[in-house]
Amino acid sequence: MPYEHVSVLLGDPDRDVLGLLKPVPGEVVLDATLGLGGHSEAFLQAVAPEGALYGIDADSENLERAEKRLKPLPGTKKFVHGNFRDVAGLGLPTFDIIFADLGLSSPHIDDPKRGFTYRAEAPLDLRFDQTKGETAAEFLESAKEEDIAQVLREYGEVKDAGRLGARLSEKAKQSGIRTTTDVRSVIDEALGYKAPKVLPQIFQALRMHVNGELDALKQFLSVAPWILNPGGRLGIISYHSLEDRMVKQTFRALTTPTKDPEHGTIAMEADFELLTKKPVRPSATEVKRNPRARSALFRVIRRRSSFLLHSPSRA
Repeated sequence: MPYEHVSVLLGDPDRDVLGLLKPVPGEVVLDATLGLGGHSEAFLQAVAPEGALYGIDADSENLERAEKRLKPLPGTKKFVHGNFRDVAGLGLPTFDIIFADLGLSSPHIDDPKRGFTYRAEAPLDLRFDQTKGETAAEFLESAKEEDIAQVLREYGEVKDAGRLGARLSEKAKQSGIRTTTDVRSVIDEALGYKAPKVLPQIFQALRMHVNGELDALKQFLSVAPWILNPGGRLGIISYHSLEDRMVKQTFRALTTPTKDPEHGTIAMEADFELLTKKPVRPSATEVKRNPRARSALFRVIRRRSSFLLHSPSRA
């Protein structure tokens, strides 16, 4: 079935992914979270015909849809089924642009069978790559209540994480939590009228845990800047404060020069420069058109044209 998918931060001159990353003909681009290919389509149109696009996605269904969408466009294309955490081991070249959009794609939200939403009954899965790893249902069944509470607290910022973790653990071990409706029933019973405000946080926390999202981002950030060509740009759109904080801190470290400890003068320029002093957010017009864009935060760095070849361990 078709899904309407609107790519974030495309088309607004002041808040445009292309305007900030500035792809030009002949460049090589890595879209590390290909999704349905909306951003990649724009990149290909900008770098064609001599340019190239590499796309990675953990979801094989998304990968298939994106490949079909992008096939008619000019330019070299290569698609990889995998997680962007593994970018170092995929045998990729270096790039002029590396881009990652950390948001969910529309099929994840709109297709009930994926279990990403509490609004429809479905198996409690929540994995991007359904070929590996434990489902959210399996996690709730096997985990200790304190571990469930920690996931809710850390990834969902749930205030009553201890009590809700205990309720979910008890239900999972007594009669099983196998569907999205099972989770909703537990939270409805525990919180009553407050449940609708907390359920999105619960599902976000479970999704981030089973997919190892923060660990994947950490691994990606440790490698991606170092496979940029001189002058190459790295741009990341995040949607959650934990993700954005990690991107912000990494970019700050990469763009901060080394100072002389005695005199405070710059002893060595940073290998990277920050192109967005503050995160770029979607306009009110875009949010009205696409409410799912409302929490998007876009940050960009550029590798300097001349630099010393530092190893990632020094980053």
